[in-house]
Amino acid sequence: MITSRPKWLRTSFVFFFLLFIVSTIFYFSSSARSPLREVFAPPPRKILSVAVGAVVPGVKAKVVKVQTPEGLFVEVYGPIKDGVPPLLQSIKLPDKQDALFQFQGRATDLALEDLNNDGLFEIIAPTYDASLVPHLNIYQYKKDAKLFAPYEKQSN
Repeated sequence: MITSRPKWLRTSFVFFFLLFIVSTIFYFSSSARSPLREVFAPPPRKILSVAVGAVVPGVKAKVVKVQTPEGLFVEVYGPIKDGVPPLLQSIKLPDKQDALFQFQGRATDLALEDLNNDGLFEIIAPTYDASLVPHLNIYQYKKDAKLFAPYEKQSN
């Protein structure tokens, strides 16, 4: 005597079998997994370069060039307090593509140099715009405003 299985049992078996096939494809296929990952987890920040120097009076600060989904940033961190370095300022660079330039005989994407002989390093961060035109972004610390601003060459 053959008994037929209920319809809901057959339907649930088909559903779980299809779910198993789809999840197996996502597990083994990285090209199928990438769009799904972007939906549930935003792309991470990528640290491109780090430099340490006297960019702020009286302290050695850490300067970090970071790529995020919003664009390129230069972040300046102060000395460690309570186990965490405080973020002094985050500067959004005008272009979205990282670039390299020749600095003291080496290719780099972040440099510190005292351009105006005031005893503080200026931050040099090259970028490319959408047309791949290179730009050299230079920021200096303004003591009166206590923040970084685009470099202005002082006339003598």
